[in-house]
Amino acid sequence: MILTVTANPMVEHFFRVPGFQPGGAWRPEGKAKVVATGKPLNVARALTSLGAKVTAVCAVGGATGREIEELVEREGIHARMVPIREESRRGFTIYDEQGQDTTVYGPRVRLRDAEVDAIVATVRCLLPAELIVLGGSCSRPELYGRLAHLGIPIVVDADGEGLECALGGDVFLAKPNMREVAETLGALDGQRALTELSRRKARNAVVTDGGGEAWFRWQGKIFRVMPPKVDVVHTIGCGDALCAGLIHASSRPAEEAVAFAMACGAQSAMSDGVGELDERACEALARQVKVVQV
Repeated sequence: MILTVTANPMVEHFFRVPGFQPGGAWRPEGKAKVVATGKPLNVARALTSLGAKVTAVCAVGGATGREIEELVEREGIHARMVPIREESRRGFTIYDEQGQDTTVYGPRVRLRDAEVDAIVATVRCLLPAELIVLGGSCSRPELYGRLAHLGIPIVVDADGEGLECALGGDVFLAKPNMREVAETLGALDGQRALTELSRRKARNAVVTDGGGEAWFRWQGKIFRVMPPKVDVVHTIGCGDALCAGLIHASSRPAEEAVAFAMACGAQSAMSDGVGELDERACEALARQVKVVQV
């Protein structure tokens, strides 16, 4: 089983607004699509759609927290909710007909000491696990350090102090993007970022750059990977889908695994959902991915 831990999930409202620009009054084409989001939760959704056994641990509070629980249950994602005192956050994304998206995130919740302890205790109760997936915004980055020292390999997609804390543990995979790497580690390009993450003891690493190429250090090999050309609806959750795809394909030969992962990110971009994957479609797209070993 794989565990994902989302300390700051969000109810996200998605609006399609052709021609959107800042300013003025805009009316979406239809009702908002409402999704419970957060990086590890998005990974859980993608892994579930690929047939993996996953439990999503989420810290939730207030009426918004109850809505997150309802949305996750409706999707069929197996989850364990940890109650917190503060109201969970809301946010919204506007995307246009060109696939350009703008997201406004609600302020992250402030976790109390007892709530951090409760999250760790919940994860402990669910062990053993194959992996623990961490990431996203968190007011208590030391939580990632505590989870990274439970004796289970972790996957981390975070920046700043959260990434630093997690890198002190058994990191199976680190998956920051270029901005996060630059802000946290000072690396200037994908290959140098992989080198720095390897120096910090991450066994494998992926550095993404929006919808462009990604750099993988996987099974001791370095790859520069170009995505297939697809019609993009929006890019929210694409990196999480890529992460899920790599976990799912981890037993395959290295080049096949990174191609499938990149295809999962591309397939997610073709949907108005967040990390909703069709495995057959991902396999087809994987044949269009260009993989160059460096």
